[in-house]
Amino acid sequence: MKCEYSTRRIIMDAPSRPLQSTPTQFTMDDLRLYQHFVFHAYPPMPLNGEPVWKEVAAMSHSFDFLVHAMLGLAASHLSLSGDTDYTAQALSHRVHAITLLNQALSKPCKSKAEADARIATVMTLIFQSSYMFEGMVEFIIMIRGCRAVSDAILPRLENSLFEGFTAESHNKHVLSLNPVDVVEEIADILGEGLVSVRRLRPICQSVIEVKYLGILERILEIAKSSPVQAFTEAALAYAMFGELEQNEFKHFTNRRNHAAQIIIAHFFIIEYIIATVAMASIMGSFPFRRAIISAWALKVAENMPSNYNMYMSWPLEFAKSNRLRLKSG
Repeated sequence: MKCEYSTRRIIMDAPSRPLQSTPTQFTMDDLRLYQHFVFHAYPPMPLNGEPVWKEVAAMSHSFDFLVHAMLGLAASHLSLSGDTDYTAQALSHRVHAITLLNQALSKPCKSKAEADARIATVMTLIFQSSYMFEGMVEFIIMIRGCRAVSDAILPRLENSLFEGFTAESHNKHVLSLNPVDVVEEIADILGEGLVSVRRLRPICQSVIEVKYLGILERILEIAKSSPVQAFTEAALAYAMFGELEQNEFKHFTNRRNHAAQIIIAHFFIIEYIIATVAMASIMGSFPFRRAIISAWALKVAENMPSNYNMYMSWPLEFAKSNRLRLKSG
């Protein structure tokens, strides 16, 4: 498995080595980024996972790919939440992290700590993708990469920091957050979403697109009575990214596959809408999610031929409106 940055594959020949904290490598800004990661910007998954990420931070000095991923995520987070633009640092650290991780993945893990560091790095890169205004496809690529890395490591690894982070455990956490479902406040927008999803059937051109559309319809049908249960069904949509054959995945995520791009844009908006109920008590941990998925929808629409405009009307209405807009995003 190789992580990919956009369409480029980046591979390093130099061996991974412990971090060397010299002035030529790391700056005072980097120290600020590290602190920001530890206190504010670590990934909000797994749920209640702060102790996990504290341990990850504590061992990061031994794994250069991990520390660069942490600094990159912190830079992206700060750029969105503050007045200073750290976009250049975010991209630089991200490219370094992917470069070094690709090299590490070409060799077996030497320790449990290194295995955990690899998983932590991919998860950190995923969440950085989720902060990128043009990162929809890259986010999906990283989801697939995390699945590949985790499947290769976790079954053979005892006492991993991430051994309890499964779809099943995540769903249990979500269900434990919500003693009562609240359907009324999102019923109208979900109904409109279902109409929009069903309108997409004629433009589906592959079995994968039809199957993915079916998952979205099922999520929306379940949400009529239980947004919380519907949110747990969203795991099926994410699972598909890891289950597809490579040629199927490339076709589905191809930016010129207009039908798939529209379907994916619908998914992320649907997921957000039901999350406002299912994850209501912790939505503050995802402060930029609405702004980012709205930007993704706008970008998809921008790249569509005019004859596809009608299929993006519901995602665009959501993106441009104030419906379900949280104070933080």
